[in-house]
Amino acid sequence: MILLITGQGVAADPWPRLYEVTGVAADDVLNIRSEPRASADEIGALAPDARDVEIVRRDESGSWGRINVMEHGGWVSMRYLAAQSPGFDAGYSGPLHCYGTEPFWSLSADPGDTAEFRFFDAEPAALSAGARQPAMGYSDRLRFALGDGGQAIIRRAECSDGMSNNDFALEIDLVLDDDRFLTGCCSIAAR
Repeated sequence: MILLITGQGVAADPWPRLYEVTGVAADDVLNIRSEPRASADEIGALAPDARDVEIVRRDESGSWGRINVMEHGGWVSMRYLAAQSPGFDAGYSGPLHCYGTEPFWSLSADPGDTAEFRFFDAEPAALSAGARQPAMGYSDRLRFALGDGGQAIIRRAECSDGMSNNDFALEIDLVLDDDRFLTGCCSIAAR
């Protein structure tokens, strides 16, 4: 089963949340900055029609959103982003992509009834995933069955994969059928 657990004092906008670029001319781009300010170095750009931009948190002013681009994290102006969805909560039904290191592993769960788990040196294993529903008694937790016995707990928390400059807004603890315990970070952005 997978549970979403939110931390105390979470802002009104639950993170992570998907956005789309808006208000940028068709022949222009939305710059990704190294720091949350307009004068910071440009480290990338988003197309004027980009969708599924995952914001994992905002700066203190609320004017800039932290995103992950390849192996680098950066900042984009929230002025040019419009929310695509209400955010990650107990009603979330979109994709989940989780990763961990030592050993390297991944877990991807689609909006349907399948999930895929793999260690990076092995073939992926397809798993069944039950219907998503809020955990009993909690409006901020999401759960679903995963395979024949593996369990995962996903909670809203700042997370770093330890290998890149990326930040994540979801953390995962995974217990496999063979009693291995793995930890990592999750994303809701399409891969």
